[in-house]
Amino acid sequence: MPLAEPRRLRLSLVRQLVLLLVGAVLLAVTVLGAAVAWNLRAGFSDYLRAQDEHWLDRFAEVAAAAVAERGLAAVSGPPGALRPLFEAVAPSDGGPPRPGPGGLGGPPHLAGPGGRPPPGAQRTPDRLSLVDAAGRPLAGRPLAQQDVSAERPIVVAGRTVAHARLARVAFATADVDAAFLARQYRGIVLTALLLTLLAVAGAVWVGRRWLRPVRDVQHAARRVAQGAFDVRLAPHGNDELADLSRDINAMAASLQQLEASRRRWMAELSHEMRTPLAVLRGEVEALVDGVRPLTAAAMLSLQEEVARVTRLVDDFHQLALSDLRALPCSFAPVQPAALPDDALARVQARAQAAGLQLSLDATGAPPLAHWDLQRIGQLLSNLLENSLRYTDAPGRIALQWRPGGAGQAVLCIDDSAPGVPAADHARLFEPLYRADASRSRRLGGSGLGLAICRAIARSHGGQIEAGDSPLGGLRVVVTLRLQPEGSA
Repeated sequence: MPLAEPRRLRLSLVRQLVLLLVGAVLLAVTVLGAAVAWNLRAGFSDYLRAQDEHWLDRFAEVAAAAVAERGLAAVSGPPGALRPLFEAVAPSDGGPPRPGPGGLGGPPHLAGPGGRPPPGAQRTPDRLSLVDAAGRPLAGRPLAQQDVSAERPIVVAGRTVAHARLARVAFATADVDAAFLARQYRGIVLTALLLTLLAVAGAVWVGRRWLRPVRDVQHAARRVAQGAFDVRLAPHGNDELADLSRDINAMAASLQQLEASRRRWMAELSHEMRTPLAVLRGEVEALVDGVRPLTAAAMLSLQEEVARVTRLVDDFHQLALSDLRALPCSFAPVQPAALPDDALARVQARAQAAGLQLSLDATGAPPLAHWDLQRIGQLLSNLLENSLRYTDAPGRIALQWRPGGAGQAVLCIDDSAPGVPAADHARLFEPLYRADASRSRRLGGSGLGLAICRAIARSHGGQIEAGDSPLGGLRVVVTLRLQPEGSA
């Protein structure tokens, strides 16, 4: 017993679209959020460094004033000795130093909005170090060169007497700095979540909107597969889905036309076969019953009816082959100017007996072509037979070779009255089709000759068209390629 094929997980288009959009939004938000966070952190570090340098500039001015007044003793001593100078420097607001209520020894004005310390308030005496011009420590804790964040000279009377150094600190050590960055990161996360939710909602809406015409197309395709060729869709918009709906409509219309043609073929084929078979049956029964004697004339009549049925079957066979694929052809070099001679010679006697005049103009024929000689001969014979049957006497039938485009040859056949209505020109090459005018009367034949001519023209890479003739009847124009595909 064969193992059952495992059932595959079916993921609808809406879910696929939702996952695709959500994934794209998450990727974009993640990359953008990471870039913004990195840029924010780097920018904030630069901001704090600039604040440190600005503060150290102000501190160097205050220290220079103190040294000018009291000497290096103003900036020398234990770590706590720098506190009065430190507190005399205002926060990093670009303004002048603001001493506290107690002068240099009072509490500093470091309060920001809401009573909270501003960014950069982590500047404390523990971060500050002063050295003399020779690099010997004066106050504060000693700092290695790699630990120095910023350095400014203390200049008195144009001479550098000391250097003020500020130690490096961990990034955003103050509460306000960390809180500021935390708020920014939370904003980025919340924005990412909001964009994700919007992407999900948009993907669901767009997916359902796109899926509706897809489902309509799917339903229509199923109905067409069941034989309902009258299905038609209403395209909305001008996008690819609307084009798909139009293609479905065109396919259904084409299948509907093919189905109607198939039914007409079956009906007319049975009708065409019924007539010669009825004649054969009647004559055979007459011979069997002895009503008609078995003579050479009776046998000749039977032979003609059998030949008629055989031609009908052969014609249908050729048309069936042309519907499945191009008619099989054996291409060989031929001279187009000489081809109509044999066809005209075969019908010359019949044309004279019918009171019709035949003419040929081969001046426009190409010197050489690669065609199937038998197929082109059959095409000429069918066209001449059609004109012979449906042209009134006295009349005229004219064949003419015309110059065609590059690599083409054009054969034109005109006959005199009666003509064919313009509305019927395109349908003359349909199998078993007969116009309603006077040319539709039955004068023998299978009714498939022009359809076979179209199949032969297509097998030679060409086409065949009908129109009004200047002689008063029908004009048939056959365009053939001089070297069809597969002829090399």
